[in-house]
Amino acid sequence: MSSAHSFDALLQYFTLIAPSTSNQQYNADSMGGIMDSKDLKNMVPQPKLYKRPPYTVEVPGAKKIDGETIPRRNVRTKDELKVTPDPETKTVFDILKRSSAKFGNAKALGKRRLIKMHEEVKKVKKVVDGKEQEQDKKWTFFELSGYEYMSFIEYEQMALKVGCGYRALGMKSPDRVHLFAATHPYWLATAHGASSQSMPIVTAYDTLGEEGLKHSLQQTHAKAIFLDPHLITKLIKPLNEAKDIQHVVYNDDDAPTSKADPEKVQADIKQLKEAHPHLTVHSFSELLKLGEENMVEPTPPSPDDLCCIMYTSGSTGSPKGVLLSHKNVLAAIAGVDVIVGPYLGPGDGLLTYLPLAHILEFVFESATIYWGGTMGYGNPRTISDASVRNCRGDIAEFKPTILVGVPAVWETVKKGIMAKVGKLSVIQRNMFWGAYNAKNFLMANSAYMPLSGFGTSVLDSVVFKKIQEATGGKLRICMNGGGPIAKETQRFISMTIAPMISGYGLTETAAMGALTDPLSWTDTALGEIPGSVEVKLVDFADAGYFSTNSPPQGEIWIRGASIVKGYLNLEKETKEAFTDDGWFKTGDIGEFDQFGQLRIIDRKKNLVKMAHGEYIALEKLESVYRSCPLVGNICVIADQSKNKPAAIVVPVEAALKSLAEKSGIKGHGVEDLCHKDEMSAAVLKEMQAAGKNGGLSGIEMIEGVVLSDEEWTPQNGLVTSAQKLNRKGLMEKYKSQIDKVYGGK
Repeated sequence: MSSAHSFDALLQYFTLIAPSTSNQQYNADSMGGIMDSKDLKNMVPQPKLYKRPPYTVEVPGAKKIDGETIPRRNVRTKDELKVTPDPETKTVFDILKRSSAKFGNAKALGKRRLIKMHEEVKKVKKVVDGKEQEQDKKWTFFELSGYEYMSFIEYEQMALKVGCGYRALGMKSPDRVHLFAATHPYWLATAHGASSQSMPIVTAYDTLGEEGLKHSLQQTHAKAIFLDPHLITKLIKPLNEAKDIQHVVYNDDDAPTSKADPEKVQADIKQLKEAHPHLTVHSFSELLKLGEENMVEPTPPSPDDLCCIMYTSGSTGSPKGVLLSHKNVLAAIAGVDVIVGPYLGPGDGLLTYLPLAHILEFVFESATIYWGGTMGYGNPRTISDASVRNCRGDIAEFKPTILVGVPAVWETVKKGIMAKVGKLSVIQRNMFWGAYNAKNFLMANSAYMPLSGFGTSVLDSVVFKKIQEATGGKLRICMNGGGPIAKETQRFISMTIAPMISGYGLTETAAMGALTDPLSWTDTALGEIPGSVEVKLVDFADAGYFSTNSPPQGEIWIRGASIVKGYLNLEKETKEAFTDDGWFKTGDIGEFDQFGQLRIIDRKKNLVKMAHGEYIALEKLESVYRSCPLVGNICVIADQSKNKPAAIVVPVEAALKSLAEKSGIKGHGVEDLCHKDEMSAAVLKEMQAAGKNGGLSGIEMIEGVVLSDEEWTPQNGLVTSAQKLNRKGLMEKYKSQIDKVYGGK
């Protein structure tokens, strides 16, 4: 009997059992047993409900205001919102001191050394000016060392020396240090070192152009800048107008994907100093030595002092400098701690590779230090085994227990697994999908199936173990942030690897908005409200979102100690986004489900009224279509004069070639196939099927596809450094193809 038939028989058997309770409202005693019998910090949860709802409640004593819902809070902080994770820890500098004293010689941060770069050249066919040409394409692979760690004590000493190094250069509070570099232990040490001397940091993505860099330097008047060596000459033009920078410190540690040429670095420094003779230029190692030789006492910040000016990614306009105080950051850690703190501690490992200039990564890394977890620094290009040689990728080498990613990362992981499953024999494929369906069934009905736990452990160890080993074999929790993920993808990762929880927040809220409790797993909502904020929904009448709808809907407003005071030097924008009584207007449209969990419907700016007068939500459509195996990246476009949307798609090469073969379409690789009308038509058909499976309505079905043979990267400006779409840039780049798609209708 095939696995599929076995699963059908299993389903028929269990439908004979009359459930005494639903999965959503199971007996609270089961949760009590788990809490009593297990150490939550060692628990490996399954993607199901352990805890009984509701997870949020209306604020006691709050009055209903017309056009708004009553504000809601986490049920655990309904009477008083959290401001700090504990009474003694009130600033980022306090976290540094506490972790050193409490966790001592335990591993704090780890990084890898680049041993060697391997280059391979392959011939590819490309269409240039309508003619097919064969060109050489160079592929680079990386050979890395294992992880080398520093302890919490060693890390504190490094940060203190950094702070003293800047003091030795003549800086003092409230001088500012600008960070213009990739995620690295020295980035965090610079941030914490600056805070030890009450010097705020300024963060900007390392992919920022010269104009954006000049803007942030002029606005913030930073006196020092920490950057990666290849960015040294990028300072020359901005410093012609941004005159405040006195000191340049460059990271002299080899990056995981590039070895700095000492001669080139010195030549770049010479070029910079010739243009700006007043500058002092030091390597990070020299700054540490300078600090060690000139140690001074810390200048501890107060909670209300400025901690960081963090620039938004600029996905909805020019980047804005958000003023984050120490109180804001600590309240964010306190809010997260309420929900996931009980499960995380010194035994956990977080793989860190997302940009530290993004609020989610900055808060989560700071929280991991607070919890005593170990961080292993990776790089997006070396995460998997596919891009390395003679070593394991970062995930397999570090073996994290927590992995935070953005939707694009998770879609890549899912499609990689699907590609491998597709190469299995028919029997093996049936076994995989039979096990997948069986686990879904067991999780959905675990409330009244006493052997569901045993059944899932068998499926995990027999069928899904190989997949879990590819991610290190120790993952307990995956987390998605930075944008909406397809429900199908979240469920797939949760069933085959580890439960995926969701996080939602903005720079202005210090990443606070919603977060899933690992023991209240769901793929229909983002989760509950963190313990440091409260949330209400305000009517957005134009699109029919009202607080009186069932369920209640509206623009999400957030208030609490993690909400910033406003934007740097932008009084008008601050007044528009922040109310006098402390609410931040997110611009996101949301709704509360029956358990008080928050769902995001879309952004106000991404709701488009089509020719028939109905609105479509671009991000919602993108999350559904992204689950199609052919889609590597997608931007849904909507012409208001048309009845239906279209899409620009970066296809997955292997899937595109497979579809071309099945459809009898001849071509030589992605570059060739993307320019064939019959290929676009075949992809459109597959995507429409994915849209139908995802529950999209007729007006949400795309009617045309533009295939892109170019990846969208921050370097080419088609996505931001936070991997958010640059919709305007994409529309401009593919204007003629979009016109062609719509022109034929």
